Amino acid sequence: MKWLLLIVVFSANVISAELTQTQKTFINWGETCCYSQEVIDSVQVSTYDYQTQTFNLDLPPLKEPASKLSWSLFYTLQVLDVYTTEKALEYGCVEELNPILGKSPNVNDIIGLKVLLLGPTIWYTNNYTTLTDNDLAGMNLLMSVVVANNFDVLSEAKDNCDKIR
Repeated sequence: MKWLLLIVVFSANVISAELTQTQKTFINWGETCCYSQEVIDSVQVSTYDYQTQTFNLDLPPLKEPASKLSWSLFYTLQVLDVYTTEKALEYGCVEELNPILGKSPNVNDIIGLKVLLLGPTIWYTNNYTTLTDNDLAGMNLLMSVVVANNFDVLSEAKDNCDKIR
C-alpha cells in the first residue's frame, strides 16, 4: 500500500510539472504566482544573449586648438617686433642682427621675411596638425623676449645715439 501511495504522489508531481502552452505564456509575461522557482526557470529561457561590440579606433588624443587670445598675442608680438625694429633702426648706433635682412633693412624687408617664413609654416601646421595654446606659448615667449630686447635697444639708442632717419 505504501508503494502504491508513493507511485501516485510521484506521478502527480510529474504530471503537474508539465505545463500547457498557455501556462508557459503567462509565466513568460510575468504571472509566476503559485509556481516553484524551478518551473519558472525552466520556462523562462533567455531569448537572446547580447554581446557588446567594442571597437578600438586608436585615435590620437584630442588636441584643443589655440584660443583667439593666443593668436591675438602672437600677431600683436609680430607687429611690435616690426615696429620696434623700425624705430630702433632710425638711430645710427643700431644694426639689425638678423643675417638674412642685413644691417639696415627697411620695413618692407622685415614684413616680407616674416610673411615668407611664418605664412607657409602656419598654413601647413593648421592644415595638417592642430596648434594648441602650448604650441603658441613657446613662440609667444620667444617673440616677447625679442620685443623686450628691441624696446631695450630703442631706449638705449634714444639716450646715447643720434637719429639718422
